[in-house]
Amino acid sequence: MEIVPGLHQLKTPFPGPALPYIMPYALLGPDSVSLVDAGFGTPAATEAMTEQLARLGREPKDIKRLFITHAHPDHIGMAGWIKEQSPDVQIIMLEREWQWIQDRWIDGEAWTRLSDGWLVKHGVPQEEIDAAHEAGALSPTSPAVKAGEKAAAPSSNGASANGSRPGGGNGKMFDFGTPVLLQDGDVVEFDGWRLQAVWTPGHTPGHMCIYETNHRLMFTGDHVLPYISPNVSLHADQEGSSPLSEFRDSLRKVASFDVARALPAHEFTLADLKGRCDVLLHHHDERLDEVRDAIGAGQVSARTISQTVKWNTGPFDDFNIFMKRSALGETLSHLRLLEDEERVRQVTTTIEGGDDRILWEQIG
Repeated sequence: MEIVPGLHQLKTPFPGPALPYIMPYALLGPDSVSLVDAGFGTPAATEAMTEQLARLGREPKDIKRLFITHAHPDHIGMAGWIKEQSPDVQIIMLEREWQWIQDRWIDGEAWTRLSDGWLVKHGVPQEEIDAAHEAGALSPTSPAVKAGEKAAAPSSNGASANGSRPGGGNGKMFDFGTPVLLQDGDVVEFDGWRLQAVWTPGHTPGHMCIYETNHRLMFTGDHVLPYISPNVSLHADQEGSSPLSEFRDSLRKVASFDVARALPAHEFTLADLKGRCDVLLHHHDERLDEVRDAIGAGQVSARTISQTVKWNTGPFDDFNIFMKRSALGETLSHLRLLEDEERVRQVTTTIEGGDDRILWEQIG
């Protein structure tokens, strides 16, 4: 679908039932193409990309730039394959997201160990985690991980969460060398296009929306989607931060731009970006109250709270381990903001064996 002359919305398939596809965007130049996101690195996705570029009179070797909104496998998974097809391609992302890749994804085994301890600290039984490991469900080589399973878990109005280790389908997701790194507000100009980087943390620490100033278009990645709400989680490697607070600030930030149309990575285009941002802000206000109410009168774990609040995809106890991790992270992002607002407090307890557990209680 052509958005404006020279800008085309593409579709590459999503491996799994959570979503049907991701929507990359192709910006055409006289003899080149630049992409905003791409999709998984699966054979089906790369074949779809090749076919759709051919309809535009282009080939994968013509891709000169790939802008990455964030480092989830349905957005960055094809990057290694594109680098093979077009060795001189520039992979472009925010420096903060590249730092997150180094911190979390490069040493996957270390992050898995950290995440396992984090799950236990917040109430997930060690036996459940051990069983997932024994079944291969938490291994970087498991089918769910290699597919980059997108677990729908965290919110009552529909939420999309990347709950797995990234694999992209071909193991080449990060095989593109050092990318071109941008800062918030940097502008990249080429072939009549003018793209401004907009740092929008929340869904990931370095998520980037992109504002095309000539046509007043905002590429929103997963930050703002028309119907589902992106997963905004606090995980083991984010202690001390407040992803939900950052996400809400980022919603207000993109809402302040003069935008004719928003171009998300899933579902469909948006005419009223500000209106959708207002809906998401209101949703999280309600969710904050629901999470606080779920604590009750005593001290409970984040797992117990997650079992109490409503999820659009069913009960927490029915989730697989990836969805539980995403849902638990979403609950904790709300608890962190409630803590900052002095509406709840966390209490550290020590159980038999010397391990710590984190519990939560209401204030006032």
